[in-house]
Amino acid sequence: MKRREFIQSTGFLLTFPSLILNSLSAPKNEIKSEKMLILGFDGMDPGILNIMLKRGELPNIRRLIEMGSFTKMLSTAPPESPCAWASFTTGLDPAGHGVFGFLGRDPKTYAPFSTSSPITTNASKTIEIGDWKIPIIGGEGHNYRKGKPFWDYLYEKEIEPTVFKIPSNYPPSPMKSGRAIAGMGTPDITGANGIFTLYSSEENEIQQNLEGKGRVYYAYFNEEDVFDGILDGPTNTLKINPEETQLPFKVYWDKGHGTARIDINGNEILLQEGMLSKWIKLKFKMIPMLASISAVTRFYLLNAKDKFRLYVYPLSIDPSDPAQVISTPSDYSEELSNHCGLFHTLGLPADFNAIKTEIFSMENYITLADSIFKESLNIFDYELNRFLGLKRGMLFYYFSAIDQGSHIYWALRDPQHPYYFPEEAKRFGDQIERLYRKFDGIIEKVLNKTPRNIPIMVLSDHGFVPLRRQVNLNTVLYKSGFLKTYSEPNYGDPMLLSTGGVNLNESKAYGLGLNGLYINLKGRESNGIVKPEEKRRVMEDIKKMLLAIKDPQTGLNPIGDVMITEDHYRGKYLNDGPDMIIGCNYSYGLDYSGAMGGIGAEEISDNRNRWSGDHIIDPRQVPAVLMTNFKMRVNNMPIIWDIAPTILKILGIPTPVEMRGKSLI
Repeated sequence: MKRREFIQSTGFLLTFPSLILNSLSAPKNEIKSEKMLILGFDGMDPGILNIMLKRGELPNIRRLIEMGSFTKMLSTAPPESPCAWASFTTGLDPAGHGVFGFLGRDPKTYAPFSTSSPITTNASKTIEIGDWKIPIIGGEGHNYRKGKPFWDYLYEKEIEPTVFKIPSNYPPSPMKSGRAIAGMGTPDITGANGIFTLYSSEENEIQQNLEGKGRVYYAYFNEEDVFDGILDGPTNTLKINPEETQLPFKVYWDKGHGTARIDINGNEILLQEGMLSKWIKLKFKMIPMLASISAVTRFYLLNAKDKFRLYVYPLSIDPSDPAQVISTPSDYSEELSNHCGLFHTLGLPADFNAIKTEIFSMENYITLADSIFKESLNIFDYELNRFLGLKRGMLFYYFSAIDQGSHIYWALRDPQHPYYFPEEAKRFGDQIERLYRKFDGIIEKVLNKTPRNIPIMVLSDHGFVPLRRQVNLNTVLYKSGFLKTYSEPNYGDPMLLSTGGVNLNESKAYGLGLNGLYINLKGRESNGIVKPEEKRRVMEDIKKMLLAIKDPQTGLNPIGDVMITEDHYRGKYLNDGPDMIIGCNYSYGLDYSGAMGGIGAEEISDNRNRWSGDHIIDPRQVPAVLMTNFKMRVNNMPIIWDIAPTILKILGIPTPVEMRGKSLI
């Protein structure tokens, strides 16, 4: 999408809402129901939607909005999925629920941490028997998001909620009744965000530095074309000296037919080149005869003729026998497995790591992504039918395909992108539009099966734009004198801030997270130097400096907005988030290499990466979508935290006083 098309199709909001700007003028519609269907289409963009609607390509989405309403909706600042969906869930801004994005920071160590990781209490007590460490008290985890989710208010009306894979809900929050399964944030079986494995006969692939995103092993075949391999599993923490578990396997390669047979853990898998296997259950032994961990994976035979390349999907929590809590009640994931078959549990199921490291071709990535989407549709059919059979109920169902696809496919449709390849674009250039057409099919199914009197809401959490150029925030702060180092920075250290390379005794500010800036505040940070009474002046100086930056290559201003958080957000978790939230302009974004506290060699650089589309910019430039089969009228653009009170009002529940959002009906 060209910049002019973007402006025409999306438009701009003049100001981000302050504490007093959230006035609505809604009609007193009597939209009351004991049932409601809500679909979360992560990343659906109103600009792309408008263009395709004008071309007549999305007849069922048009049918939905002609029945009710269609509007752009402001996301949170930052417009990161965990943050935005947490506001949707609670009716609060980020200072109210505490989630300001994928990463938080420890002011004592300046180290980042994942807000998707559960907070653990009642840490396990153990006894030692021989080589084994046996737990006698299990730890309990709860998710990082604070605030009461809207579905907790439904119990008083005996409305049963089902919440499928909403972000910022890992592990799923307890429910008095109803069902939920965790989504974004759920790790693989090793506790990582998704580490793939590749076995390759190409020696040059073994030399790659995949920076922890995956593992590549040499596949040595004997004269009979048989390979004996080892698959690494989770660390056995039940041992006094923990060690990685492993499973042996064999591969029988038929070069002439381009096929391979994989024998592992009692499974016999026959694949042809280009084929992705079904889900395979694996057991990793922890204590012989007593304890094991179940995992699921899929094998993808990428090449099997002139060379051998076998991809193994990140070992995932087995939904039929979960090694940790991923659903409430705990047997809900087992129920889904029994009715729908095994399914992906990894929080970000489409393997970004495999495509970003070029282990996957674009065709490989599309094959895996299409398979995940088909699986999601299968479970949705089951849940929709169940919902329609309830007397009272609320179904929220989340789809990740547009978001995950738009991140990777954007350059295919953008000749101005540094990672645009004409031949690849010729083959795959319509992938994003293809996804929107698939989602039109979801709406067709919903409208055909759902009675007209059941309220339907469809929303995204943000839109999308190209990511062509990147700004390293810490480099800008370093060159402007706000961030000091002891010597020339080690540009190769992504966590320079917390590994001793930054002179924190002389630094006034630092960047951490995908668009957060923190003041090195005395009394809060362990090495803080900025006095509280000086904080405002320092923030204003930094804001002025950032807004004045010009890209020497384009002559444009990369930074579109610098939001001083305390001017816009309220809540007891305000001080947990960034002091300033940096919003880049269209086609720019903050360099991900600075997210953990690194300093880049360049202030502004080309994005030469498969991650070619993004949304973590000025939220006014990536508005979300809101569509309903009922009428809404508002004076101002609605905000994502208005959705929770709207849902509650439809279901006959007054807006809780603690919610910041206001009902849209």
